[in-house]
Amino acid sequence: MKIIKNIAFLLALVLTLNSCSDDDTSSNNENHATFVLVHGAWQASFVWDKVKADLEAEGNTVVKVELLGHGNDQTPVSEITFEGYVKQVTDVINGLNTPVVLVGHSLGGAIATQAATLVPQKIDKLIYVAGFIPQSGSSVFDYSAMDQGTLIPTALEFSADGSTVTIANPEVNMRDIFCQYGSDEDIDLLVEKLRPEPVVAAGTPLNYSGETYSSINNKYYIYTTEDTAISYSFQQQMVNEANISNTYEIESGHSPFLSKPDELVEIIKTILND
Repeated sequence: MKIIKNIAFLLALVLTLNSCSDDDTSSNNENHATFVLVHGAWQASFVWDKVKADLEAEGNTVVKVELLGHGNDQTPVSEITFEGYVKQVTDVINGLNTPVVLVGHSLGGAIATQAATLVPQKIDKLIYVAGFIPQSGSSVFDYSAMDQGTLIPTALEFSADGSTVTIANPEVNMRDIFCQYGSDEDIDLLVEKLRPEPVVAAGTPLNYSGETYSSINNKYYIYTTEDTAISYSFQQQMVNEANISNTYEIESGHSPFLSKPDELVEIIKTILND
């Protein structure tokens, strides 16, 4: 009789431990997400490498979008449009079998805004990292022109035909405007990878339903408080216009994914648990 009781006790213990183990696994998986990361102007998908590595180490899936004409993409400038950028993002999202956390930086914020309104059912969370949020009918250029604190206009250098624009004196301006607090290696990489930006894309007005945008409930904004590309005060103005109430901030320049990736990832992990 005593042997039977001991066997019963052991079976109960094994079942309990297995149950706890399954519960723990389920709980951990609930915090895993699929990210789609969209970079900004005069940069490319490489800027997300540190963040991608950290998020993947936590068990998340991360897809970086390389916008047309950026990084290693050789699409001719004449074939690049804002709509093409948006299609890249929506194609990635539609190719995934799960809702995504869509993250947009700078110009990528505008692209993410337009893309999210086309596939709102696939957006679990929409996160801006110092991202532009132009209202429908306005372009990134329109909004940048309204920012009294940006230094970008002082650094622009247009091509002879006006089709592209790049950053003059990049060794200085990439640090002073785009990546304060960045390491020498970060700045060298930004300068090395710098490519002229197609003018037409940033000059194209967004066209989306305000009602659809409002229906995306989980929207977040991460301020970069020392930013001289998109000033902190203008970031706040855009957030107020977009009625985003969930905000965080990093004491950094325009590119915290390079200069303060650990701090950025911690904020993103906090957002995942929201």
